[in-house]
Amino acid sequence: MKLQWFVSAASLAAVSAAPEAAKAPKPHVLFLLADDLGWANIGFHRTTAKTEDEKQGQLEVQTPTINQLVKEGIQLDRHYSYRICGPARSALLSGRLAPHVLVKNVAVTASNPDDPISGYAGIPRNMTGMGEKVRRGGYRTHYTGKWDAGMATPQHTPYGRGFETSFMYYQHANDYWNKKTGIQATGEITTCLNAFYDLMVENHSYRGPYKGPALTDACKSSNEPTPYCYEEKMFEDHSLEIIRNHDTSDVEHPLFLFHAFHLLHTPLQVPKYYYEQIEKDVIQQGGKAFDSENRRLLMAMTKYMDDTIKNLTEAFKAKGMWNNTLVVFTTDNGGPIYEPGSANNYPLRGGKYSDFEGGVRTSTFMSGGYIPKERQGYVHKGVVSVADWYTIFSELAGVDEHDDKSEEANKWLAKQGLSLLSPVDGKKGQLEAIFGAKAGPRDSEPLFLSGSALLEYPYKLVTGKQPYMAHTGPLYPNCSTVASMKGGHGPDFIDFSVLEEKVDLGDSFYWRGDCAAGCLFNVEDDPAESVDLSHDPAQKERLSRMISSLSTFNKTLFVPERGETHVQACYNAMLNGGGHFGPFVDIQGYYTDKPRVIEDLSAHEKAQMALMGALTFDSVKKTIQKYAPTLVLKLLEKSCDKCCTEESCNGGTNLNLPEALDLVQNLTKSHQAHQVAYI
Repeated sequence: MKLQWFVSAASLAAVSAAPEAAKAPKPHVLFLLADDLGWANIGFHRTTAKTEDEKQGQLEVQTPTINQLVKEGIQLDRHYSYRICGPARSALLSGRLAPHVLVKNVAVTASNPDDPISGYAGIPRNMTGMGEKVRRGGYRTHYTGKWDAGMATPQHTPYGRGFETSFMYYQHANDYWNKKTGIQATGEITTCLNAFYDLMVENHSYRGPYKGPALTDACKSSNEPTPYCYEEKMFEDHSLEIIRNHDTSDVEHPLFLFHAFHLLHTPLQVPKYYYEQIEKDVIQQGGKAFDSENRRLLMAMTKYMDDTIKNLTEAFKAKGMWNNTLVVFTTDNGGPIYEPGSANNYPLRGGKYSDFEGGVRTSTFMSGGYIPKERQGYVHKGVVSVADWYTIFSELAGVDEHDDKSEEANKWLAKQGLSLLSPVDGKKGQLEAIFGAKAGPRDSEPLFLSGSALLEYPYKLVTGKQPYMAHTGPLYPNCSTVASMKGGHGPDFIDFSVLEEKVDLGDSFYWRGDCAAGCLFNVEDDPAESVDLSHDPAQKERLSRMISSLSTFNKTLFVPERGETHVQACYNAMLNGGGHFGPFVDIQGYYTDKPRVIEDLSAHEKAQMALMGALTFDSVKKTIQKYAPTLVLKLLEKSCDKCCTEESCNGGTNLNLPEALDLVQNLTKSHQAHQVAYI
């Protein structure tokens, strides 16, 4: 059998020429995905305030639009995701639990030629995506914002996953202003030397790098509330255009708009207007000035996100679509409590990268005119997984959630002795349970959270070493956090890497503790996970059973060899992508523009390619991995938080780190870079 894993541009443009018919009117869908949102960084989790710090925190979190949508909708109080973004987004878009699709962040430029299906970052090539499913059910599908679910081949992109149009970036983050993948955005020195832009456009007539006037940071110092070159402004404008252009007379093809915010992911960057206004508003309402610059930045970014949601929902109303619109809001993972992430999950324990509630329990709600009136203001206590949305939307679109494409691929994979693709994990009946105020399909069975955590609600098992094993207060970060960082006690970013080699500073830097064989919590009675029940004799049998159950689940972990970055992927970004990241395998017929050749490049671009090529020498690579971390980490200290009682906080401290790139270039030049061919 010859497996067809390359799809032509023409077939990408029409995932299904004959959508399955629906018997009932389908709602428009606005799916809003925040990035790195902390539990305490949203208004509906700040409804009570007893202490002065809680009152101050309540004033700082300004999300009036979100709060109103929650009042008019349904809060999903027990929505669980994964501890980091790439696997969480892959789970959301594929309908698989993260342990069954992607267990760790992988470089978007990685490839393993021996496995042309799973040998890349993100969702395996032959898994059906959410966009494909709903489009088959008649929806007009559009994607805006952060992707982070793979890009190696045309099948990995939003367009290849069934979205008719997309305007997005591929990696974990880019710079909000210049749209490049600097160290402050990615948290690593990449094999491509952090040299490229990451902003792409896909539709039926064009696939390639964004070429508009906003590919600049020229508006960075503007006093306008929404400067034209701020990336979130660009994404908002794109989504608003989609809403306004939707043909409401075509009732057989409702709108499915997936808007994935860059907010609130690092780098912490926001227009000056919002940075200044957030403190004015807090003081005007009787609060105090911020004592942490990063907390102020994050709260300004949160307000910006809330205003964007207001504009998007009002566009649905102005178009006359609201009464038949379902809004879903969630976030990929818990908030990062490391520097400079600066989120807050109070009163939950831990944060991003940990399996504690602060890392995996996410702020989620449904709203819009499609919500039954009798359910407005309802808090659903049933367990919902991020993987369930694939099945929920398949049911809503009137299509079967079953993935025939991955089953067909498994026949080929089995013959090759490669890892088989997991079936869809999303549970049927979730929407019925939520709308009907009934027990959910996950309430009485285990939920495989990760290779080191299992939920048997209300009990949760957490095993092994866990970073950020701490509780934060109602005002976090703060001057104590700044003092801790300056004293060398963390919390540092745990995923910093140099040329795909992780740098581990030690447990104390990451507030890392050890649950060993297992910590056990009753997360209903003890949502802050303050009381470890693993030593309670009454829980001995439960603990043993859950440890055994987790061990059994771990036999189903999906861990194919994803490969590593080859310099050709970087060359492709330079030549085919026009200096932007994009697909680099089987790309015949994908890019609209013809590829550039060496003669088309500037002297600077040619030099960058030579430097990237130098990394193919082990001596160069090892030298950079040895010396770069200490120097770059010192430079990164410049972007860490400031205590505003000690230093002036003016919002202008975000660092693009040109020094770091100069460092890498100088190290590389000393190792025969001139001998490297361009291609």
